Amino acid sequence: MKTKMTALAFAAAALAPAAWAQSQVTLYGIIDTNIEYLTHTPKNGGGSSSLLRMGNSGLQGPRLGFRGAEDLGGGLKAVFTLEHGFNSDTGTNADTTRFFNRGAFVGLENANHRVTLGRQYTSLFDGLLYVVPLAYSGAYEPFSPLLGGLRNDNSVKYRFNMNGWGAQLHYAFGEQTSSKSSNAAWGGNVSYGSKQLNVALAYDQQNGLDVNGAHPLARKTALGAAYQLTSQLRLSTGYRWGQNKSAVGAVTQRDDFWWLGVNYQPTGVLTLNAAYYQQNIKTAPGNPADPKQLTLQAIYALSKRTDLYAALAHAKNAGVNFAALNTLGGNANSQTGAAVGIRHRF
Repeated sequence: MKTKMTALAFAAAALAPAAWAQSQVTLYGIIDTNIEYLTHTPKNGGGSSSLLRMGNSGLQGPRLGFRGAEDLGGGLKAVFTLEHGFNSDTGTNADTTRFFNRGAFVGLENANHRVTLGRQYTSLFDGLLYVVPLAYSGAYEPFSPLLGGLRNDNSVKYRFNMNGWGAQLHYAFGEQTSSKSSNAAWGGNVSYGSKQLNVALAYDQQNGLDVNGAHPLARKTALGAAYQLTSQLRLSTGYRWGQNKSAVGAVTQRDDFWWLGVNYQPTGVLTLNAAYYQQNIKTAPGNPADPKQLTLQAIYALSKRTDLYAALAHAKNAGVNFAALNTLGGNANSQTGAAVGIRHRF
């Protein structure tokens, strides 16, 4: 009898929260696969050749995620997200070192405030999402040179929003005994969003590991805006300042990154995008030429969840998406890429 009562007590305790809190968990995902053609690709034995391949992440990186919320009462919620990235062309993990590479965090939120802890996007990433031309599309927006690191481990993030205004701060613990700032990162953003206008100012700093008591660092500050000129036409532009320093304080790279974008929706199912990017490298080893890229993109919506897309990009003084010149074959100093693919969201 005692054993039965103990089991019932444990069961009652486990089920008790359901009586006063409502929880929901959402399973979601994206599958995005394309066929891509690239010029000036290295070939065995030297030189370059064209390459035809299957890839992914043309519009968004493939992912499988779990998002949950529990109503704690009084307008307060507990929230969490676990998001796994994978390669939809091969079925392999996008990151072999961690499963929930795209995000793993938990926190609390109400109507205007949110605090979360875990692996999360940086403030620069969050701030510029609505003011870049292609929303970090892999075909072809050079967002890695623009942003640097996309996510931070061991981070705490605070977000505020009210009447279209938003602000965010984040800090990622370096977890090093040498110093609190070694391997740490922090940043913030301020933004405004309405049906017509999006404006964002953002800053990120990423510190490296200590070397003889000091650490290298990378700083980036960006200002961007997007304006819905008509119901069909959207314009965007922005500037990002960047500086990298060595552990001894020497500037190892100074660059400026600019972008211009036009998004045009002639019909309810067709979107045409054009974007120009330029990185002016002020200081860097070898003084490389300034990369430039023009991207054209078309997206056709078969439904609310399924899209067909095509993209064409030409990069000068770099590979597409500002890949380093040493990744190209032969003596090439430019590359053209073209992709056609399908994206499905569930």
